Amino acid sequence: MATTIPPPKARGIDHRLPTCGETQCNGHGTCVPPPGGGTDFVCDCILGYKGEFCDDTVHGDLSLPLTLSVLAVIVGLLILAFIFAKLRQRQKRRRRSNVAASYGYDIAV
Repeated sequence: MATTIPPPKARGIDHRLPTCGETQCNGHGTCVPPPGGGTDFVCDCILGYKGEFCDDTVHGDLSLPLTLSVLAVIVGLLILAFIFAKLRQRQKRRRRSNVAASYGYDIAV
């Protein structure tokens, strides 16, 4: 009678289980022992995240200055476009008056 031996079960860490960084640190950091020692773990957040459980973004603090700087650039570009249009208008007016003067026309521009 032949009996089959079941394959040995893997021992050790089950990698399918969520890690401490995925559960406690919301997937945005790793669990490390606290600096003073102790049994609880603290989160060491990756770049762009902060807070006790890595749930706050750093980018939230940058939203107002970033918005204001983008608006300043847009307003600056609009002012430059307005100045450029006025200069071209003045240039055309001078060119027309010079052409008119060369033909002997006396027109008010």
